[in-house]
Amino acid sequence: MNRLMSWRYVAVLFLFASACSPLAPAKTPPQIGHTPGAFVTVSETRFDAGIFQLDYPANWRIVKLSTADTKYLKLVFVAPDQSTVTLTQVENADKNVVRLDNGVVIIVEINATVAAVAGFFDLAERLVKSIQT
Repeated sequence: MNRLMSWRYVAVLFLFASACSPLAPAKTPPQIGHTPGAFVTVSETRFDAGIFQLDYPANWRIVKLSTADTKYLKLVFVAPDQSTVTLTQVENADKNVVRLDNGVVIIVEINATVAAVAGFFDLAERLVKSIQT
């Protein structure tokens, strides 16, 4: 009886597995194969947008707010405590900007939460100072 039950169990597993096989796509869906927008490269601590690059803390997240149809990049670097550094590429600005040698102008906004970890501003300042062409 145990042998018969184990064969039934194997048969049911086989039928279940074969029923699930069509769920996996045979090729890469078009929306994944083609992601329009500015080309960026992100590593564990380095962000490279082609026109500029910077270093950021390893445990921070990057949120790209600019879409494919926008002319300039807008990025938010989020610390674990949800404090943020927002970088917005613009044509021209006067306050809180970083001007690069290649003519790129980036507005910098630093927003700390009430629970900001000690040293957040040092990390944010280091991120901004690392921006280069």
